[in-house]
Amino acid sequence: MPDRSDRRRGRLNRAAWGVVAAVAALALAGCPDDDCTDWAALAELDRAALAVQGVAVDDVWVVGGGLGLGGPLAAHWDGERWTRHDPAGPAGDDTLWWVWTASDGTTWMVGEHGLVVRRRGADVSIERIATDATLYGVWGSAPDDVWIVGGVAGGGGDAEDDFVRRWDGARFTTPPGVPVRGATLFKVWGAAAGDVWIAGEGGTMLHATATAVVDHSAELATPAPALTVHGCSASEVYAVAGQRLYAWDGVRWSWRDEPALGSVANGVACGAAGVLVVGNAGMKLRWDRESGRWADERAGAPNGVDLHGAWIDELGRAWAVGGNFNTPMAASRRGVVGERGCPRVAQM
Repeated sequence: MPDRSDRRRGRLNRAAWGVVAAVAALALAGCPDDDCTDWAALAELDRAALAVQGVAVDDVWVVGGGLGLGGPLAAHWDGERWTRHDPAGPAGDDTLWWVWTASDGTTWMVGEHGLVVRRRGADVSIERIATDATLYGVWGSAPDDVWIVGGVAGGGGDAEDDFVRRWDGARFTTPPGVPVRGATLFKVWGAAAGDVWIAGEGGTMLHATATAVVDHSAELATPAPALTVHGCSASEVYAVAGQRLYAWDGVRWSWRDEPALGSVANGVACGAAGVLVVGNAGMKLRWDRESGRWADERAGAPNGVDLHGAWIDELGRAWAVGGNFNTPMAASRRGVVGERGCPRVAQM
């Protein structure tokens, strides 16, 4: 006859198997009948989606707007459901182009005509920097060290180009030493406070260190606009310009001959699982860090639509957003959100 300790061990073993069974059931529930290692469309939106960024799998933002055919778009995923938080009032009809969340939980959204939206919980602040420039990018190393970049795209050296502002927790200032290239600046990303990259028109690639702003544009050697820069570390940074992917290895920028893009790339994201490049005509090119291989996944949904923003979350799920933002004579805007990975995120 088993003693009391044997019976106790038996109960613990049964409980452990119950936990394992529950976890297995949740895993299976995340990928029911469909293969969630393929892409799926999560939403058809009434405005173009231009950026997707998050700090965790249960804290993801998608922003965009009507580009003259409707107001700004802001949608949030909390791990269970999507909620629309389109800013109103002072935001007018201006489109939001990028989003970033600071370590204190403040989410920054930037857009047309100097629009800056800051949201922390239910508190929302809407203001405008004194400029006619569109603010295309925002990133920070801390809540009191936030970079915003922009300009007037295609303006041919407009006075509002080369636009860079830095928030110190109290006010915006212009960092010293930014080269005057007459270029709209599209995106900003950094590995640390003294290791910040800024990408823009004419293959612009600037590196703001602790002591200076260094121009690396000659290493890209392209007239195409560098639309996005994003990295995983100080020695692993990626940028897209035209139909090329560039990589920074800690020493210099170089063009990657793989993968062959085939159409214009608009966005790139680096994550623990790999790299994602998105662009026109449904481009979704994904590099898997474990296998070291590129996969062309443009046939997966959403397909046949231009994609603009990319992100990879900590579970390795890939996100891509876009819409008909490249259609100048559109009667209305539409947006799409796509996701690849398990478990599936709910439809918006």
